[in-house]
Amino acid sequence: MTTPSTEPRTAFPEHFQAFIRGHVQHRVGDGPLEDIPVGQTVDVATAIASLVLSWESEGQPVTVTLAKEEFELYVSQGDIEVQGANETTAAASA
Repeated sequence: MTTPSTEPRTAFPEHFQAFIRGHVQHRVGDGPLEDIPVGQTVDVATAIASLVLSWESEGQPVTVTLAKEEFELYVSQGDIEVQGANETTAAASA
């Protein structure tokens, strides 16, 4: 029998910004993967099991959702840089 992990999960603020530094993708419904533009600053809202990223593209709002584990993976790989979070949170996610 295995026991659940007791490692603390990364705690993100309710609202913050992040900078896309590398290859980050999201899926719209059942469609193909789409890239989030490298160099894009995004607003991030924390939900229960996901993070909602939003930005403007050609004057139009864009909103996508990434699972929390997926977001944390992109952060740990350096593809997403969390901004506006305290240094403890940023260090824990690196």
